[in-house]
Amino acid sequence: MTVYDPLDFIKPYAALIEQHLSELNLPEKPETLYGPQRYILSNGGKRIRPVLALMSSGLCGAEPDRALPAALAVELLHNFTLMHDDIMDQAESRRGKEAVHIKWDEPSAILAGDGMFVQAMICLQDLPDDVNHKEITGIFLHGINTVCEGQAFDMEFEKRSDVTIEEYLRMIEGKTAALISASMKMGGLSAGASSQQVDQLGVIGHSLGLAFQIQDDWLDVMADPETFGKRRGGDIYEGKKTFLMLSALKRCSSSEREKIETYLNHLPMTDEQVEEVIGIFIKCGVHEEAKNLSEQYYRKAVSSLHKFEDSDYKRDLEKLINYLKNREK
Repeated sequence: MTVYDPLDFIKPYAALIEQHLSELNLPEKPETLYGPQRYILSNGGKRIRPVLALMSSGLCGAEPDRALPAALAVELLHNFTLMHDDIMDQAESRRGKEAVHIKWDEPSAILAGDGMFVQAMICLQDLPDDVNHKEITGIFLHGINTVCEGQAFDMEFEKRSDVTIEEYLRMIEGKTAALISASMKMGGLSAGASSQQVDQLGVIGHSLGLAFQIQDDWLDVMADPETFGKRRGGDIYEGKKTFLMLSALKRCSSSEREKIETYLNHLPMTDEQVEEVIGIFIKCGVHEEAKNLSEQYYRKAVSSLHKFEDSDYKRDLEKLINYLKNREK
């Protein structure tokens, strides 16, 4: 019996990316540099960012493979950030396997991550001669700088009790939306897109990034843990300043706010405390607020997509947006 896979339509794009990732020049030695790189790239992932780069090239009238160097650069950059994030968060696993700094050590993970950034820049050198290398590289570098800013804000938020929703949105614009937006703009530029098309691709990517992260905050509380693959309220246990947490602190009663702030000042929370906080979230309706805001950003992405001419790539991108909007993990 054939099992339906809602992501069947991206398999040709993903296969192209996997093929070229496997052909990267990652020698056997020095093992502590290239071993971690091969390891994290072999650990899977949906490759959404590079797929978006390829789709964006097709959307702008060129063959997707014109954007392959940009797509590979984006995927290498993404995995570089994951390696360093896991060190900063002291995470023990990634995609169900040991994090790189656990399997090797922190110095090796730092060096391997730095090396992946260099590999990404090398990939950009393979862009076709008739594209604007300077512009694409500029978008790429601005994207990674914005990702670093987002990570810095996220780290600062851990020590602050006065984070606003506006600051949170700025943070996820950096950590999540910036690289997705850059992926799509680079894909469009690889195809020779107009400045108006590149701007619209940026809006789609930015909107998708915000929608995805706010949705992730909602799933942390409302999704089935078996399906989501994480324990319910994982962000609450860690005291993360998510959209739901910040909205609840703004909307709940003074006694409820005092309770949540007390729990946040004495982490980690117990199971009972987490359930209490979730109860406050639901009472205040912040779970509905988060879901509505996420859907609003998904609609904005679709609205910008509709400004492009009909094509198979446009339909594939619509399918991908619909899949992300309805995901349960």
